[in-house]
Amino acid sequence: MFKSTRSVQVNIMVPIVCLLLSSCTIVEPGEVAVKISMGKMNPGLLTPGMQVYAPGIDNIVRYSTKQETVAGKAVPLTSDQQPITVEYKVLYSIPEGQVLTLYEKYNGDPFTKLVEPQIQEAFRQVVSQYKADQATRSVNIIKNQVLSMVKENVKGLVNVVDVPITHVDLPEILQNAIAQKQVMEQQALQKQYELDKARKEAEITIANAEAQAKSIQLQSLALQKSPALIEYEKVKKWDGKLPVTVISGSAGGTLFQLK
Repeated sequence: MFKSTRSVQVNIMVPIVCLLLSSCTIVEPGEVAVKISMGKMNPGLLTPGMQVYAPGIDNIVRYSTKQETVAGKAVPLTSDQQPITVEYKVLYSIPEGQVLTLYEKYNGDPFTKLVEPQIQEAFRQVVSQYKADQATRSVNIIKNQVLSMVKENVKGLVNVVDVPITHVDLPEILQNAIAQKQVMEQQALQKQYELDKARKEAEITIANAEAQAKSIQLQSLALQKSPALIEYEKVKKWDGKLPVTVISGSAGGTLFQLK
């Protein structure tokens, strides 16, 4: 009789324990949850820990409050109507204080419902201001413009930390055209360098010639004004050897041979 009563108690407790366990859920650290009862949102957030709910009546919607990273791709048109493929990552987090508002306005994943559409639109508007070759050289500028626009448009509902661009791809025909243009630009720069170098060397040659001519002119004027300087210049040019012949007297004098 005792064993039978105990068996009955166990049989009763098992369904009760199972019911209690099925009525509990764990909200993990780094996330919060919204309880929806009979289609109506509960005004209080479920915080990390064990939470009780009524299966079949309540629905639990979880939101991560940790920083998340999601990869994405956009294919906007440039100002010259060239499609470019932009691969990027989005670093974002959901402020705990905005979770209830996000559920009311953007039922579901706030990234796909709010952040991703804003990023796609931002890339479309920003890239349309650049030509294709400019866009490839302005990746950081484009990234900063997109990030600023997205932050403004989500109005603090989601904290968008950064939108780094990981890769930009152009159509092959456009890549070839840009490469050819870059080669031509390098050749033009090299030619300009050579012209500038030749011009500078010519200027130096002219300057040296003008300085030398000026020096000769000054020396000539000085010689004309100073007979003593003339004699000094003769002495500078004398090789130290005495003349081997001299002329005695004035015109018609006698020629002597010196030994």
